[in-house]
Amino acid sequence: MDERLPGRRDDQQRCIHEWCVTDHGATVHPDDEDHRSAGVALTVRARRGDARGDGEDTTLELGALRRADDADTWIVIETGIGVSLALTREGARALQRRLVEQIGPGGPLAGDGVDG
Repeated sequence: MDERLPGRRDDQQRCIHEWCVTDHGATVHPDDEDHRSAGVALTVRARRGDARGDGEDTTLELGALRRADDADTWIVIETGIGVSLALTREGARALQRRLVEQIGPGGPLAGDGVDG
């Protein structure tokens, strides 16, 4: 059985994080040692918080980032509209729980307030 991760070359240094796709040791740049996961794309309609109007189709990229000097792995949400956010895993889980509470079935923000 092949124990290598998909896309990993034989000459790449093995990373301690199974999810990391960084090509460690490929350059002398300090960011070369940051750990990054493969991004997962999601297209949504979005706008900046200070904007008005219908927004625009925007691709979000979700992934994990752990810089060489970080004690924690951060869950990163990047957008095509110039905004990004990095949350701890616990912060991301708390956001997920709160979104389900608020916009899930029966939540106070589940609908737009118009019957029918």
